Amino acid sequence: MKFTRKDLYYDNYSWSADGGDDSHYKGYLDRIKVDKTEGYEVVYFCNDFLVENKKELTKENFQRVEKILKSKDLSNIELRSDLNYEVNKNWNLIVLRQIING
Repeated sequence: MKFTRKDLYYDNYSWSADGGDDSHYKGYLDRIKVDKTEGYEVVYFCNDFLVENKKELTKENFQRVEKILKSKDLSNIELRSDLNYEVNKNWNLIVLRQIING
């Protein structure tokens, strides 16, 4: 299942290219960076994260990736590899907290 903009938790995204970006461009910069203000990049990142990390494809998990991605702790991170690492680390921390707190 691939999630779309209708499945996002937040609704404050730009849906047109900004800052010289092109929503249809899939070049080098799009492979290494994520613009967290552009909805189509967030949707792509969240879907890709779930698949690549073998997470259950649920709307709850899709939104969980989005919430972590948009968290204050990750606000200055834009490299895709760093974001993948941080989202995965925070995913595991959330699961650990849930286990500890019952």
